[in-house]
Amino acid sequence: MRKNTEFVFMSTGLFEHLNETESYVFSFVTYFACDKQKGQVFKRSTASLCNNLGYSANTIRSTIDKLVEKNFLARAEKPDDKNKALRYNYFDDISHYLVLGTHKYAQEFSSELSEILNFLRGDLKNVFFKVYVNALQASKKGEKWKRNQSRHLHKTIVLHGYLHNKIKFRDKFDKSTLSLSVPYLSAMMQWSRNTVRRVVNTLVELGLVTLKLEGKRIAFLQVRLAERVREGYKQLKSRLFDVRQKTVGVTRNSINKPMGLNRPGKHATPAEHASYLAAMKKAQNH
Repeated sequence: MRKNTEFVFMSTGLFEHLNETESYVFSFVTYFACDKQKGQVFKRSTASLCNNLGYSANTIRSTIDKLVEKNFLARAEKPDDKNKALRYNYFDDISHYLVLGTHKYAQEFSSELSEILNFLRGDLKNVFFKVYVNALQASKKGEKWKRNQSRHLHKTIVLHGYLHNKIKFRDKFDKSTLSLSVPYLSAMMQWSRNTVRRVVNTLVELGLVTLKLEGKRIAFLQVRLAERVREGYKQLKSRLFDVRQKTVGVTRNSINKPMGLNRPGKHATPAEHASYLAAMKKAQNH
């Protein structure tokens, strides 16, 4: 991975065991810990994890503790640094030394991820997809989240990664529309249905997703790559809106009468009606 990691791998089955914050940290650590060439040990500082994943230092430390408690990760012994040059001692001292834990799913996730990274095409139990964490990374030192953006936008990028992977597959092989229900996404992500709706609305607001509503299902027409999402949404909305409402022409029922403009009465002259319609048209064009 690059200095600023572009993405992490997640799988649909991961959310049955971990929340999205734990999934980010676990998948990032696992990428390195399943690499035999690197000794199957993850060695990074808290600051490095913060920069790559867009979390605070306290969140990173507490999440690692939770993953160790759940046996998804385990702490490795730090090597003896007596023979190392002095300039390396401080980094070694502050770094986390982590290996994969004994949890069955953690081992399964690591094994299958290793197959993907080594371009092996076996029968995988899990569907992996890329979550583009580069969109969550700060562009300058000291940049902070506003209010409670972090958790919501981390969820947003998880769902974006899943949808982007699904729609790429369909565009290449299936050629059918990606149509999913809120209950399905709720069960898969282990989020409430309102959370799913809010996340989908944020994806639309950020310009990452184009959709239309088909009864109780959402048809995702286009999913664009995420570049930067640390800011960009105004408020959380729990009601889904069809994006076609933004593009269709003005209908008779959707016309808003300008303030101070009264419709002529039934006994008005043709000239009065014509003047009213002209004023309405002028107001709509502004």
